[in-house]
Amino acid sequence: MSFKDLPYLIDLLDDDTPEVRIEIISKFENYGINLEKDIFSRDLTLSPLQLGLLTPIFYSNRRRWILENWELALNFSDQYQKLESALTVLSYFHYGFFSEKDLPKYIQELTDDFLLKYPYGDEIDLSNFLFQEFGIKGAVKDYNNPFNSNLVYAIKEKQGLPITLSLIYMLAGYRLDFNIQGCNFPGHFLTRVKIENEIIFIDCFNGGKMILENEIRELLRDLPSAESIIYENYSAKIILMRVLNNLVNSYSLFEDNTNKEFFQELILRTK
Repeated sequence: MSFKDLPYLIDLLDDDTPEVRIEIISKFENYGINLEKDIFSRDLTLSPLQLGLLTPIFYSNRRRWILENWELALNFSDQYQKLESALTVLSYFHYGFFSEKDLPKYIQELTDDFLLKYPYGDEIDLSNFLFQEFGIKGAVKDYNNPFNSNLVYAIKEKQGLPITLSLIYMLAGYRLDFNIQGCNFPGHFLTRVKIENEIIFIDCFNGGKMILENEIRELLRDLPSAESIIYENYSAKIILMRVLNNLVNSYSLFEDNTNKEFFQELILRTK
């Protein structure tokens, strides 16, 4: 099977004979990792049936590509660049490689819009802009949807998990030279900023709600690790492993063992 055969073989996916479709699907499975790229580079329109038959192959190829490129994605000394690179690679898993924009472009657009409105804004202004004015919210109704761990989805659909929204805030802040840290709070990821020598925690999932340090201490009063949770600057790898664990849990709930095992493998490659 070659590049020039693609239009003809895609048409055969609509064949009424099951044996023919099975044979053609086998050819697509053996085509290689560039199948999705080659189909879209030729502007070939897929019918719902054709897309349904090819989507599992696309996902298989995306998993393979991500595994091959994961180490490279983590090859940054700067923790925010490492986060953005790895999260960009993860966003390809759900959206493929041919969306109109990738994650850095979405983050940059948010940053540009913020600067137009708040040229002298600070971290609190950015939080209000993202989670009040732009309207990114915590995912409530379908919390366990794996897409809620995808930053591109969270920006497009304006919803996501606590850590997903926190990462949007952190990466936008990085472009603005703001110092926004992740806070590995048990069960509910937060962010931490310092305004006029006062530490403030931002709950991005709940509209950018501000929580004072003494309130956090009260919530953590029974934990011996409270000091590290409050003050530690968590590495990109620790944050990414929390994202990956969320994906493992999501796919476990959906009884999707293939993707659960894939993200478990990524965790091992991240440590």
